[in-house]
Amino acid sequence: MKLIAIILLSGFGALSTYFQAPTWKKEQLMSTVDLSTKIKTNAKDKPLIFNVGPMENIKGAIAIGAATNATFGSKISGYLTMESKTKPIVVYCGCCSYASCPNIKPAFDYLIAQGFKNTKVLELPDGIKPDWVAKGYPTE
Repeated sequence: MKLIAIILLSGFGALSTYFQAPTWKKEQLMSTVDLSTKIKTNAKDKPLIFNVGPMENIKGAIAIGAATNATFGSKISGYLTMESKTKPIVVYCGCCSYASCPNIKPAFDYLIAQGFKNTKVLELPDGIKPDWVAKGYPTE
């Protein structure tokens, strides 16, 4: 019985690392309207957009793959070597809500730890399909 309890508690502990509270603040969210406008108008302050999950690629986004993958840091670093630490960067996955996604928090935390001060999370409350694709925003 003790062994079963230990196994269950260990499993819940592992899951909690994926569903920890977000580390970003409200001002570190980018609305879908704002990002779509920046993409469509080719704004001067157009951010680097990183797809850090398995979902559809937003127009102009760089598909890095799951941020929970062991190769994530080396993949994303290759795109950041020549970038200013103030370059606007947006990360998204869209597999589910941005607040509970297992890929967003590790990606956001990695970029902040690397000193990128203008990192944002794309605000996808329900996922990329209802919050981006269904609204007709640009995809590739």
